[in-house]
Amino acid sequence: MKADYIKEIINQYGKLPYKCILFDGPWGVGKSYAIDQALSDNNNVCYISMFGMTDAQEIYHEAFFRLAMKDKRKISELLFKAMNVLDIISKKMNVAKRIIAAFVKEKELFLDISKTFNEFHFIVIDDLERMNDSIELEEVFGIIEELKKCNYVKVILVAHTTELLKKDLFDKYSEKVIDRTYYITERPENVDWVKLNIHHGFITRFLDVHDVKNLRTLQKAQNLYDDVKLKLKEGYLDEFYDEIRLACFGIVVESTDNLYYKDPEKSKKDSMVQRMQNASNRLEFRINNYYLRGTRISSNMVKLLKKYYENEIELQEDDIETEYQIFIHAGEKANFYKSDNELKNVLPGLAENIRKETNIAKLLRYADEYIIWSEHLQIDISKLLDEYKAKLHDMIFAEVMKGNKEYLTYGIESIYIQSQTNKNIVKQLNETIIIEAVKAYTEYLSLNMEGKQAYQYSCFLRDFANNTFLKEAISENIDLLYSKNSFPIYDVTEVKYRISYNIMYVLYHNDKDRLLAYCDNVKEECDNMAAHRIDVILEELTKDGT
Repeated sequence: MKADYIKEIINQYGKLPYKCILFDGPWGVGKSYAIDQALSDNNNVCYISMFGMTDAQEIYHEAFFRLAMKDKRKISELLFKAMNVLDIISKKMNVAKRIIAAFVKEKELFLDISKTFNEFHFIVIDDLERMNDSIELEEVFGIIEELKKCNYVKVILVAHTTELLKKDLFDKYSEKVIDRTYYITERPENVDWVKLNIHHGFITRFLDVHDVKNLRTLQKAQNLYDDVKLKLKEGYLDEFYDEIRLACFGIVVESTDNLYYKDPEKSKKDSMVQRMQNASNRLEFRINNYYLRGTRISSNMVKLLKKYYENEIELQEDDIETEYQIFIHAGEKANFYKSDNELKNVLPGLAENIRKETNIAKLLRYADEYIIWSEHLQIDISKLLDEYKAKLHDMIFAEVMKGNKEYLTYGIESIYIQSQTNKNIVKQLNETIIIEAVKAYTEYLSLNMEGKQAYQYSCFLRDFANNTFLKEAISENIDLLYSKNSFPIYDVTEVKYRISYNIMYVLYHNDKDRLLAYCDNVKEECDNMAAHRIDVILEELTKDGT
């Protein structure tokens, strides 16, 4: 049954013989949404969620104050009769609640006030399956049975009963209390998408293709797009926003509902069939294959959005701008569907971007796109690759020498490079630059032992001291650090002392015996305090077992 039917049922509820009905169905199918729509113009409705409630008696409390307290004249008469308190209605609501809770049983009061009702009042009790463990289901059903005795009162229960922890008790008591159960299995056909802030035209086209039954999933997808859109600059082509939205919906739907996931065939683990199924069941494959086929948005942009949704990264303006430029250069249709000649027309623009780009992340992405399509076309791009390697080397090395250590570990996954050729280029460059950086750091420290940059370089060398790959590079340049200036001897400040500690750490890991012998010689020639500082550092290095 579709959730649309809920409105029809509620509209007829006053004529139906039932006093308590249940709308049962999966989470997110739109039960609560349809009930809200059906009762949106009704002032005689009390919505109660069992989620977070700690005492079942609060049901009476909520029903009384949301339905009965509207008519203060009638309440005043009842309170006067029950308590002889004439001024209670004039008090603030929270004071009134405390007084009534203390002197009058709200159940009896609500029962009395319901005798004056001349039109139906609806009590909607939602989230039965999320009820607190401290509340007994029998007590809840007992309260519902009492509410059914009230005049002109109809109870509507909402639940996903398969998720009830006490399903056996529910089955035992529900037959007596619940007069009719309606099973809701599909989202509403007629949804006010504007109220959900979902573009009507987009969602209509989307649902024509993708049979999403969970309304809550669609709301989550829209929320993701609204979130992402805040990070998009104004002025992009409408098609870019549209495809970002489509990607957001695909990511959320497949992550939540697994709409296109197929249960693997029962076959041998190494069978071709199973390997193909495993590949087609990968989340990124399902998103790109079923939702984004024929779009211009890059698979890398989809990865960025997916990782943002999974809270693995923050979306960066530079990354988005790079992806937009690739989107622009992709033309009116995705590169995958272009002919050889059409692709050849795309490459010059990408090559020009590679030559002009001054941002490392953007340069990597332009080169990635250029390399991928050039290899498909079997075009010799060795000359441009040489230019690209030299440019990328200089840009990364410049950042490294500014003290930006992260560029020394510029992980391929963190920049979403897809081309294996490009991955190899970045890996080789990083290895080369790290060795060059070690040499540059040692040369700098052999001449400078003061300031923020010297301290950064000494910290980087210390981090590299235990790296097997870097030990050789450090060993080749270690002699530069065997200088009295590297030790806490002359013109010592706190910063210089910390730099000396880091250098001695590096020397200790490179050749412990050589360092100890050198220190013995140095201490014979320096003053007592310098010798003491050297001993303190050596003691810390030895004690820590470093």
